Amino acid sequence: MTYQSTILANNMPAASTNIIDVHGELNELIASLFQSLNSDLYIGCKSKSFVKEEKSQAEFEQRIHREIKISIRRELELSKDKNVQYEMVKLYNNGSYEVYFFYLTHTLPNYAELVEELSQLSKSQKERLISGLISLQLKTEFMEQTKDKYEFSPSFYNAELYLSVQRSGREKKNGTAYFEVLKPEIYFSPTQELCFELKKKVFKTQKLEAVTADLDETKALFKNKEFSYQASRDISATKFSKRKFMSFGDKYPASVNYAQNLISDILQGILNRLDIAFEPRIFNATHVTDQFLESEKEHPSNIVLIDNLGRDFDPVKKDKALSQLHSEFEKTGLSIVKPSLAIEDMSPDVSYIVLNEGDGNSSITLSCDPDRGFTGFWDVYCNTNFSQKKNLDYYTRLKIDKFESQTQVVIQGLNFSESDKESIVKGDEERYAISPYKLERIKSELWLKQSVFINQQFTDINLPSASLKLVYVRKTARRKNNFFASVVDVTIKDNVLKITNNQVIKSEARLKLECSFFGERNFHNGSFYLYDEENDVLLTTYSTIRVPQIIGNTLVDSISVAESDERTVNRQSSIESSVLPYYLLPKERKQYHHVYLQESGADLFYFVAQKQRPNQDIAKQNRIYNLLTFNSNGDLLNVLEQPITHLFFNSFTEDILKINEVSKSSLLEKIAKLYLEN
Repeated sequence: MTYQSTILANNMPAASTNIIDVHGELNELIASLFQSLNSDLYIGCKSKSFVKEEKSQAEFEQRIHREIKISIRRELELSKDKNVQYEMVKLYNNGSYEVYFFYLTHTLPNYAELVEELSQLSKSQKERLISGLISLQLKTEFMEQTKDKYEFSPSFYNAELYLSVQRSGREKKNGTAYFEVLKPEIYFSPTQELCFELKKKVFKTQKLEAVTADLDETKALFKNKEFSYQASRDISATKFSKRKFMSFGDKYPASVNYAQNLISDILQGILNRLDIAFEPRIFNATHVTDQFLESEKEHPSNIVLIDNLGRDFDPVKKDKALSQLHSEFEKTGLSIVKPSLAIEDMSPDVSYIVLNEGDGNSSITLSCDPDRGFTGFWDVYCNTNFSQKKNLDYYTRLKIDKFESQTQVVIQGLNFSESDKESIVKGDEERYAISPYKLERIKSELWLKQSVFINQQFTDINLPSASLKLVYVRKTARRKNNFFASVVDVTIKDNVLKITNNQVIKSEARLKLECSFFGERNFHNGSFYLYDEENDVLLTTYSTIRVPQIIGNTLVDSISVAESDERTVNRQSSIESSVLPYYLLPKERKQYHHVYLQESGADLFYFVAQKQRPNQDIAKQNRIYNLLTFNSNGDLLNVLEQPITHLFFNSFTEDILKINEVSKSSLLEKIAKLYLEN
């Protein structure tokens, strides 16, 4: 197998990322990080042992935070109604947890003795402590530097900092309101990479009568100059968050990207003031590819539509949607049934479309807890018990049953909401209940699933001949039954890709036994592996917090631009002015969609650009992935010299996953994922 699909990239921008490489010996870094940037305060440190006695982890965590606050208040002589700012690091130690907590104090600690004590800890424990110390420094600096940037002040809940607090939607007459926040997470890696990311959270809150101190420490509190709002519950950010990754123009300060750049600026300022050497990580493409897989997609046939909209759904909208679907699929012999079919009753020769009531984010619902949201299939699969699964919506139950039985039938969800606006296609006077572009995506998904589960082959695939094993891994947070690997054997010959075997393996040990080419490596959640049997080369691709993500342009200070009266954060695409390189770039070779690659030693980082110029809002961040290749001895290889690398990139598809975007994964990865995630 020989193949080349990449070319050298010229004049590419240097994008800033969420990673900072920190230099220095660990003990020296710890000593430096104990220096307070507040001239009136010092950083204190204590530790306390805890043994888990509670049934739930949440109750155990609350006890830890409660006792930490008591200890800090006692030392600082604070009353119970005074909030305290701290950071904690929990280290497991022979059945108990040693919890170190850092806080601000007026009493000068004996730092020489403290640093000497901490120097006896292991390397990994020191790295955890450094993460904690940097987090405390970030919290105190962020509170000081951003107090006038937002309507609602940054808020503390236990050791968590909630920033970019904003109301979502209108407040109800009874004082109920929803708030969106961002929670920063800091990680200091074994190779001294300081990594940060922001997690979205959404709270349902109740307005209090006046601006008050924290009345209930088990609940978050959000304040502006006039009112306070007490959180009553944490709800699904996946389902309810309206915050965009990027918003150009006046809405930029509310975006995730604005907060990312603030965090990066503050972290670099902290390191500079503490005289800690560092180097911000950049993404600067060295290669590019725009050769994507093209294949004639056969129109799906033999389709059954399962009407799962429910009796209370608007009958006019429902009839219009069903009529449109009947017209769209009438040549396939479409029939419509009610949601009574079980997975074992479904025919392997039929494709089933389940019409669900749901928005664009998710149709997953739990009837016994309707406000609860789920991030996706694995969240609901791992975090609902047996009795709760009976109360899940019909389509989610089908997917769980299909996964557990590994029944190879084609089921495809189609979400439709009463709030969906009618769709208009340019040059077409008709108004559609369901977007025709959405239906094109559904047909692409059906083509993909029919090719995998019914035909077990793809024809007219312009890829070089090869014999491959595809492996996709899911590792969940559960203590038991937490590992799943999809292993698929495929051959490619004469432009035909055939699936010759597949299995789901539920043990890391068994996977290593069945696939000896893995050796003793550790597996990451969401990682994909591609084994080239002819050349005995293993390719892996993954994205973790240690893989850099694009947040800005090294030549542009987005925060200063946003605060300027003369400039705005816009969609200019030149290398010198683009606020978000690789999302915004001048067109190359008459098209936007490219895969941009950065070769960095044995690593190959890659970013998949969208097919079209971004809109005024970008909903989600496009992730950068890392790609590595290994020989049979487990040694790293030069990744761009391996034929399997070029086959992998050429297997990317344009429209299987999202409208107007290049697929975020190759066709090969999508095949392996289907056996686990439908």
